[in-house]
Amino acid sequence: DWSSDVCSSDLPVGIIGVLTDITDRKAMERELRRLATTDSLTGAFNRRHFLAGAAIEVERAHRYGNPLSVLMLDVDHFKMINDRHGHATGDGALRNLTECMRHTLRDIDIIGRLGGEEFAVLLPETNRDGALITAERLRANISQIKIPLPGGQALNFTVSIGLAVPKGADTSVEILLAQADKALYTAKAKGRNQVCAEGVDPG
Repeated sequence: DWSSDVCSSDLPVGIIGVLTDITDRKAMERELRRLATTDSLTGAFNRRHFLAGAAIEVERAHRYGNPLSVLMLDVDHFKMINDRHGHATGDGALRNLTECMRHTLRDIDIIGRLGGEEFAVLLPETNRDGALITAERLRANISQIKIPLPGGQALNFTVSIGLAVPKGADTSVEILLAQADKALYTAKAKGRNQVCAEGVDPG
């Protein structure tokens, strides 16, 4: 009858309202999750989330015997950039650096900002030779970045990169990062703007 038609036509209105509320809540949850896992300045994963994702990849590599590499990057003379040109320019350099990494690296590679001007990249399915090629390409691309300055000038900057690969099934993310960090400081000690693999001098 007519009353049943009216009743049935009212039902979708209530359902649509519920679906809208759920959609809004899901969107808010996604945003909160993004804020909890990413660095607010660069959009790279924050330290905690990077370590968690990297640990999963390292465990997978150990289980299946797949290659894996880790890069540590540090902006050369970053304090000088901030002191000479201001923190806004320094922030712009970090944002451009992260964008360059995204364009240069693969979707499966994990990029994290560990703090300050220091970043880490985990390269799944990548052996030492492949990682060296990737790191060198990344170093070269970053050196081409130009940050606009007042007066029509532009700022160029460089990075030093350290590389490490697992040496056994007991190699953890923390050990890999420590080895890559050691290689990074070797690269800096030898003149900066270069790539150094752990246990291998830059050439």
